[in-house]
Amino acid sequence: MHFIGGSVVALGLFTLRDLRLPIPARYLRAVPVVLLVIVVAMMWEVYELFIGVPIENDYVVDTLTDLSMGILGGLVGYSIGSNLNKL
Repeated sequence: MHFIGGSVVALGLFTLRDLRLPIPARYLRAVPVVLLVIVVAMMWEVYELFIGVPIENDYVVDTLTDLSMGILGGLVGYSIGSNLNKL
């Protein structure tokens, strides 16, 4: 689920550009896209904590796994979005 979420966040930027919204090209590079994915993933983890998702003994490992899967999904989303841009 976190992988898909990271992909959706990354592809969302390319979708906004395709809708002709004024998004500078510098925001469609790998580093800003991945940073946005990291921020959204961290906000999601705080949200999970706030609403009381059961905290397990391995909460740190679970959180790091969720963040890394989100980042990986963001990289895949960026790769797809930037390759579709070339078409």
